[in-house]
Amino acid sequence: MMERRSVQTIDAALLDNLLGRARLSSRRRAILCLHDGDWEHAHRMLNALAVGTYVRPHRHEDKHKGEGFIILRGKLALLIFTNTGELDFEQSRVLSADSGCLGMDIPPGVWHSLVAIEDAVIYEVKGQPAGGYVSGRDKDFATWSPPEGSPESAAYLQMLEGQARQLANRNI
Repeated sequence: MMERRSVQTIDAALLDNLLGRARLSSRRRAILCLHDGDWEHAHRMLNALAVGTYVRPHRHEDKHKGEGFIILRGKLALLIFTNTGELDFEQSRVLSADSGCLGMDIPPGVWHSLVAIEDAVIYEVKGQPAGGYVSGRDKDFATWSPPEGSPESAAYLQMLEGQARQLANRNI
């Protein structure tokens, strides 16, 4: 018989703890997996993003890898890009309880990134193909964006943060 895992309660204390971990992380992010393992077809996680984290634009090409985000705390921009790296202002959104947009569902093949306007926590769900998650096949990084940790990534993040603020100002 399969061993059952405990029911996970998502409360303010858990979000506080996760955000604390994100603020202390060199990547300014922390993830709490709610699924049992890479083999699961639906990966469910809490993803805490502190201001200043760089989420390199990427896409998930596999038809099973749609991705959904629901904001639980804070404010972030979910930026959608064209194939050439131009921001698609019409599809991009600010996620926050105040903005009226609480979440988005991203189909496979769409270039996207997350920018923390305020420290934020999202509930994230991502599908996985048969056989489960394999790190090397999880995502395609945009060649028009600098790699995380590269000297160019700080300036690129500043540009993304500017676009996120512009998007937030359009939504006021």
